[in-house]
Amino acid sequence: MSELVAIAVQPRTGTGTRAAKKLRAQGLIPGVVYGHKEAVVNIAVSAKELDQAIRVKHARTLEIALDGKTETVLIRELQWDHLGKEMVHIDLFRVSKDEKVRVTVPVKLAGVPKTSGGAVLDQPMHSLHIECLATAIPDAIKVDISALTLDAPIHVSDLNLPIGVTVLEAADMTVVHLKVPGAEPEPVEAATDEPEVLTAKKPKDGEEE
Repeated sequence: MSELVAIAVQPRTGTGTRAAKKLRAQGLIPGVVYGHKEAVVNIAVSAKELDQAIRVKHARTLEIALDGKTETVLIRELQWDHLGKEMVHIDLFRVSKDEKVRVTVPVKLAGVPKTSGGAVLDQPMHSLHIECLATAIPDAIKVDISALTLDAPIHVSDLNLPIGVTVLEAADMTVVHLKVPGAEPEPVEAATDEPEVLTAKKPKDGEEE
């Protein structure tokens, strides 16, 4: 499970490309905090602290001190440079600790099938849309494939989910199976109910939600 990480932020007044470049030169990442029908606040956060929270602690939810009060926020979007190495902007969405959110998490396979019968491993679903508490977002949904056989694919309904986590995809959808080479792949349908947080329209700097 990802940690709830406390991180320092500071309000920022300048907006636009020139102001953003100036912040990044100072080791800060520009960002925005919005949601819960409260005012949008432009912020700056330490690039070093943010990198530690995301790469090391795998945080999806942060605790920040802003305008004299502590808020819990979900990392809704993190923008990177064209090389995918440096963070350039972060969007933070206000949530309550007891609030359920909808996010996308990766699927990670564990183990090796004991027998394949000449088939090859095929994973139609590499990520899942889930609903859970904002403070209990799993790093990934782990799937043990050691008992996987040719005639017994693993469906969404077979997943061993963390307590409080609900998968939004249909229960009969195939997550991973053994496939005979040359066989037609099983179509993968999108979730019928898209995650609210990930699809919400993000405000521009300085706008209110």
